[in-house]
Amino acid sequence: MQNLLEFIANTTANVYLVGIAFVVLFIVFWKVLNAPQRHPVRETVTESLEILKGIFAHPSHTWAEVVQPSLVNVGMDKFTSSVFGSIQEIELPRQGDRIRQGDRAWKVKRGERELVQVSPVTGRVVEVNKKVAQNPRLLNQENPEENWILKITPVRLAREAKNLLSGDMLARWNQAAKEQLVAALVPSSYPVLQEGGEIKPDLGDELTSEQWEKVSRDFF
Repeated sequence: MQNLLEFIANTTANVYLVGIAFVVLFIVFWKVLNAPQRHPVRETVTESLEILKGIFAHPSHTWAEVVQPSLVNVGMDKFTSSVFGSIQEIELPRQGDRIRQGDRAWKVKRGERELVQVSPVTGRVVEVNKKVAQNPRLLNQENPEENWILKITPVRLAREAKNLLSGDMLARWNQAAKEQLVAALVPSSYPVLQEGGEIKPDLGDELTSEQWEKVSRDFF
């Protein structure tokens, strides 16, 4: 009889333990099931398609051209190539490197003059322009098919485009930057603008070290 009672007691305890374990597991499962889902770091193609097509500019005078939802061309704008002058060397990231919006993308050099520019978007570098690497002076030419610097697979394009300039806002911003540049360099012994009101494409070659330091501080 005693052995039977002990057996029943042990069996009852085991049932209780199993029941408690089941309740605990059910609570954990319920919390996991109803936990708020996190947004993935990478956007879907549908999200990327919702942004405007075309060129988006970063205030540091770099641009991103949306080639397709999963690919953008990145480069420097005309303002940079004009006020920096003839580019003799460029330091580029490597293919496969990941860069973030607002972080260093490349550095251009001429003599002792250097300028670091930032990436307008976050993503992975899938290609660097070998022609530009071999002949940086291509960056002083107005040929978008040749003077792009990086091809990047973006990961937050739709969201980061909100931090960039495009369309009419970009046109007004470019005009304001041009007027500010003229005011910063007047008086000077040479014209800042060429006929038609555009910045001289080789303006940087005429800037003194002091003028370049002021321009780089105020605009980059």
